[in-house]
Amino acid sequence: MVHDWDNYAAHWEKDQANLEFSRQVFQQLKTMAPLDGKHILDFGCGTGLLSQHLSPLCKDIVALDKSEAMIEELDKKELANVEPVVDHLTRGLVAQHPAFRKQFDFVLAVSVCGYLSNFQEVADIAYTLLDEGGQFILWDWSKDNVSLEYGLSDTEIVNVLTRSGFARIDVAHAFDIQTPQGIKSVLVGLGQK
Repeated sequence: MVHDWDNYAAHWEKDQANLEFSRQVFQQLKTMAPLDGKHILDFGCGTGLLSQHLSPLCKDIVALDKSEAMIEELDKKELANVEPVVDHLTRGLVAQHPAFRKQFDFVLAVSVCGYLSNFQEVADIAYTLLDEGGQFILWDWSKDNVSLEYGLSDTEIVNVLTRSGFARIDVAHAFDIQTPQGIKSVLVGLGQK
Protein backbone atom coordinates (compact mmCIF):
# COMPACT_ATOMS: atom_id res chain seq x y z
CA MET A 1 0.00 0.00 0.00
CA VAL A 2 1.52 3.33 -1.14
CA HIS A 3 0.81 6.50 0.82
CA ASP A 4 1.41 10.11 -0.19
CA TRP A 5 2.13 11.38 3.32
CA ASP A 6 2.32 15.00 2.11
CA ASN A 7 -1.42 14.87 1.45
CA TYR A 8 -2.12 13.87 5.07
CA ALA A 9 0.03 16.54 6.74
CA ALA A 10 -2.38 19.50 7.02
CA HIS A 11 -5.11 17.39 8.64
CA TRP A 12 -2.96 14.85 10.54
CA GLU A 13 -3.49 16.43 13.94
CA LYS A 14 -7.25 16.78 13.43
CA ASP A 15 -7.59 12.99 13.53
CA GLN A 16 -8.26 11.97 17.14
CA ALA A 17 -6.76 8.51 16.55
CA ASN A 18 -3.39 10.11 15.65
CA LEU A 19 -3.48 12.32 18.75
CA GLU A 20 -4.43 9.41 21.00
CA PHE A 21 -1.79 7.12 19.47
CA SER A 22 0.93 9.69 20.19
CA ARG A 23 -0.34 10.38 23.70
CA GLN A 24 -0.42 6.69 24.61
CA VAL A 25 3.05 6.09 23.16
CA PHE A 26 4.43 8.96 25.23
CA GLN A 27 2.76 7.71 28.42
CA GLN A 28 4.10 4.20 27.85
CA LEU A 29 7.58 5.41 26.94
CA LYS A 30 7.86 7.39 30.19
CA THR A 31 7.31 4.15 32.13
CA MET A 32 9.88 2.23 30.06
CA ALA A 33 12.97 4.41 30.38
CA PRO A 34 14.27 7.70 31.79
CA LEU A 35 14.24 10.39 29.10
CA ASP A 36 16.06 13.24 30.86
CA GLY A 37 19.15 14.33 28.98
CA LYS A 38 18.71 11.74 26.22
CA HIS A 39 19.65 12.13 22.54
CA ILE A 40 16.72 10.76 20.50
CA LEU A 41 15.97 9.98 16.85
CA ASP A 42 12.25 10.28 16.15
CA PHE A 43 12.17 8.23 12.94
CA GLY A 44 9.11 8.84 10.76
CA CYS A 45 8.19 11.74 13.03
CA GLY A 46 5.32 13.01 10.89
CA THR A 47 4.06 16.35 12.22
CA GLY A 48 6.10 15.92 15.39
CA LEU A 49 3.41 14.84 17.84
CA LEU A 50 5.82 12.61 19.78
CA SER A 51 8.71 15.07 19.49
CA GLN A 52 6.47 17.74 20.97
CA HIS A 53 5.78 15.53 24.01
CA LEU A 54 9.45 14.55 24.37
CA SER A 55 11.04 17.96 23.79
CA PRO A 56 10.71 19.31 27.37
CA LEU A 57 12.23 16.11 28.82
CA CYS A 58 15.14 15.11 26.62
CA LYS A 59 18.39 16.77 25.63
CA ASP A 60 17.71 16.89 21.90
CA ILE A 61 15.80 15.20 19.10
CA VAL A 62 16.55 14.57 15.46
CA ALA A 63 13.10 14.39 13.85
CA LEU A 64 13.30 12.53 10.53
CA ASP A 65 10.51 12.12 8.00
CA LYS A 66 10.45 11.64 4.23
CA SER A 67 7.44 13.96 3.88
CA GLU A 68 8.34 17.61 3.43
CA ALA A 69 4.77 18.68 4.28
CA MET A 70 4.87 16.72 7.56
CA ILE A 71 8.17 18.39 8.51
CA GLU A 72 6.66 21.80 7.65
CA GLU A 73 3.92 21.09 10.21
CA LEU A 74 6.60 20.13 12.75
CA ASP A 75 8.50 23.37 12.03
CA LYS A 76 5.40 25.37 13.04
CA LYS A 77 5.80 24.00 16.58
CA GLU A 78 9.15 25.83 16.92
CA LEU A 79 10.68 23.25 19.26
CA ALA A 80 14.13 24.60 20.18
CA ASN A 81 15.85 21.25 20.80
CA VAL A 82 14.38 19.46 17.75
CA GLU A 83 16.29 19.30 14.48
CA PRO A 84 13.94 18.43 11.60
CA VAL A 85 15.37 16.44 8.69
CA VAL A 86 13.46 15.67 5.48
CA ASP A 87 14.79 12.41 4.04
CA HIS A 88 14.61 8.62 4.08
CA LEU A 89 16.66 6.75 6.70
CA THR A 90 19.56 5.40 4.63
CA ARG A 91 23.21 4.61 5.20
CA GLY A 92 24.07 7.53 2.89
CA LEU A 93 22.06 9.98 4.99
CA VAL A 94 23.66 8.70 8.19
CA ALA A 95 27.16 8.99 6.68
CA GLN A 96 26.71 12.53 5.37
CA HIS A 97 24.22 14.48 7.51
CA PRO A 98 25.67 16.29 10.56
CA ALA A 99 22.61 15.39 12.70
CA PHE A 100 23.79 11.77 12.70
CA ARG A 101 27.35 12.34 13.93
CA LYS A 102 26.56 11.36 17.55
CA GLN A 103 25.16 8.01 18.67
CA PHE A 104 21.56 8.04 19.95
CA ASP A 105 20.18 6.81 23.26
CA PHE A 106 16.87 5.96 21.57
CA VAL A 107 15.60 5.46 18.05
CA LEU A 108 11.80 5.70 18.21
CA ALA A 109 9.35 4.80 15.42
CA VAL A 110 5.63 5.37 15.88
CA SER A 111 3.33 3.80 13.27
CA VAL A 112 6.17 3.69 10.75
CA CYS A 113 7.78 0.27 10.35
CA GLY A 114 4.58 -1.51 9.29
CA TYR A 115 4.47 0.72 6.21
CA LEU A 116 8.10 0.11 5.20
CA SER A 117 9.16 -2.22 2.42
CA ASN A 118 12.69 -2.22 3.92
CA PHE A 119 12.02 -2.73 7.65
CA GLN A 120 15.06 -5.02 7.99
CA GLU A 121 17.39 -2.45 6.47
CA VAL A 122 15.97 0.29 8.70
CA ALA A 123 16.39 -1.88 11.82
CA ASP A 124 19.99 -2.61 10.80
CA ILE A 125 20.66 1.13 10.45
CA ALA A 126 18.91 1.88 13.75
CA TYR A 127 21.23 -0.62 15.45
CA THR A 128 24.31 1.19 14.13
CA LEU A 129 22.97 4.56 15.32
CA LEU A 130 22.55 3.49 18.94
CA ASP A 131 24.99 3.89 21.78
CA GLU A 132 25.81 0.68 23.65
CA GLY A 133 22.73 -0.06 25.77
CA GLY A 134 20.61 2.18 23.54
CA GLN A 135 17.13 1.11 22.48
CA PHE A 136 15.19 0.94 19.22
CA ILE A 137 11.53 1.10 20.25
CA LEU A 138 8.71 0.87 17.75
CA TRP A 139 4.97 1.02 18.09
CA ASP A 140 2.96 -0.26 15.17
CA TRP A 141 -0.44 -1.55 14.20
CA SER A 142 -0.79 -5.24 14.87
CA LYS A 143 -1.07 -7.23 11.66
CA ASP A 144 -3.35 -9.56 13.59
CA ASN A 145 -6.05 -6.98 12.86
CA VAL A 146 -7.56 -8.90 9.97
CA SER A 147 -8.65 -5.89 7.94
CA LEU A 148 -5.26 -4.15 7.85
CA GLU A 149 -3.11 -4.04 4.71
CA TYR A 150 -0.20 -2.78 6.80
CA GLY A 151 1.23 -3.35 10.26
CA LEU A 152 3.49 -5.95 11.84
CA SER A 153 3.15 -9.19 13.76
CA ASP A 154 5.07 -9.93 16.93
CA THR A 155 6.97 -12.66 15.05
CA GLU A 156 8.03 -10.24 12.30
CA ILE A 157 9.33 -7.76 14.88
CA VAL A 158 11.27 -10.42 16.81
CA ASN A 159 12.79 -11.86 13.61
CA VAL A 160 13.88 -8.47 12.23
CA LEU A 161 15.36 -7.25 15.52
CA THR A 162 17.16 -10.58 16.03
CA ARG A 163 18.73 -10.40 12.55
CA SER A 164 19.84 -6.81 13.30
CA GLY A 165 21.83 -8.05 16.30
CA PHE A 166 19.91 -6.60 19.23
CA ALA A 167 20.93 -8.23 22.53
CA ARG A 168 17.56 -7.89 24.28
CA ILE A 169 14.24 -8.04 22.42
CA ASP A 170 10.75 -7.62 23.83
CA VAL A 171 7.44 -7.46 21.97
CA ALA A 172 4.05 -6.97 23.60
CA HIS A 173 0.56 -5.62 23.09
CA ALA A 174 0.87 -1.89 23.84
CA PHE A 175 -2.70 -0.56 23.73
CA ASP A 176 -5.83 -0.35 21.60
CA ILE A 177 -6.96 2.69 19.61
CA GLN A 178 -10.46 3.63 18.52
CA THR A 179 -10.32 4.53 14.81
CA PRO A 180 -13.07 5.34 12.32
CA GLN A 181 -12.71 1.69 11.19
CA GLY A 182 -13.15 0.35 14.73
CA ILE A 183 -10.80 -0.61 17.56
CA LYS A 184 -7.29 -1.58 16.45
CA SER A 185 -4.44 -3.09 18.45
CA VAL A 186 -0.95 -1.64 18.67
CA LEU A 187 2.23 -3.61 19.37
CA VAL A 188 5.40 -2.30 20.98
CA GLY A 189 8.73 -3.81 20.04
CA LEU A 190 12.00 -3.05 21.81
CA GLY A 191 15.50 -3.94 20.75
CA GLN A 192 18.35 -3.04 23.10
CA LYS A 193 21.92 -2.89 21.82
